[in-house]
Parts: sequence; structure tokens; C-alpha cells
Amino acid sequence: MSARFSLMFGTFLSAASLFTSCIPSNVVAPTDRAVRVDAANAVWSKGGAADLSGYWSSRELSGPLASAVRRMHYWFEADGRFTGAALLEGPPLAFQVLSGLWSFDAEGQLLLGEDAEPARLEKSGEFLRLSGSDGVVVLEREELR
Repeated sequence: MSARFSLMFGTFLSAASLFTSCIPSNVVAPTDRAVRVDAANAVWSKGGAADLSGYWSSRELSGPLASAVRRMHYWFEADGRFTGAALLEGPPLAFQVLSGLWSFDAEGQLLLGEDAEPARLEKSGEFLRLSGSDGVVVLEREELR
């Protein structure tokens, strides 16, 4: 190898290392930084009042409910109050909002209002699963900022 080739090759490597070290890092959204847990593989147990407090957003919808509702959001207070919104399929897409009191019936099923059909409440980590005759919704806890 000639001295001139070695000098050119060394200069090239030095320049290449400068260019690669100047590549800026990309900002990754907080939701994309952590591994998302698959709700399908979650181990479910019976949920109760202590599991409800906070903000929840639908992760999965199945059954007849899924053909009418695109997304669901709930805010549950520890004192038994709740508010929620469901984004209904359209056209046009529209939110239906409801608020009221949540409670449990004699069988331990969740009631969202006086006239609501009972739903079985199950929990798994940061997930809640509500199951009823209209289908199943898996809710994921979210942080409000």
C-alpha cells in the first residue's frame, strides 16, 4: 500500500467518523419508548372499586359493541362518580357522553348508572376488562397531564 493511499484512507475514516457522530438523535414519543404489554396475554382477576379510580381509554373492543363504537374514555372518581365518552361509528362520527354514579350489584358486577346493564369487571396490571352481553372492552390506564 502506498503512503498516499494510506493517508487518503485515514482521512476518509476520520471524516466518516465526524459525519456519523454529528447525526442528531431523534425524539421518541413517551408511548413508544416502553414495551407495550399485550392485553391478550394478560392474566385477569376479579376487579373491584379500588381498581377504578383514574382515567381509562379503550385498547380493544369486541362483540356487537365493536361495530358501533370506535373508542371509549372513562374517568372514575373514588367517591363513585364517573364520566365517559364513546366515539360512535358514523357517518358522521360522534361522541356520546354520559356521567353518573358507579356501583356494584349483589353479584359484584359493575353498574355505570341506575339503568345500566351490569358488567363483569376484571383487572390485570394497568388494564381493566368490562364484559357484558353487548361485548367486551379492555381499558388501559392513562396519565392525564
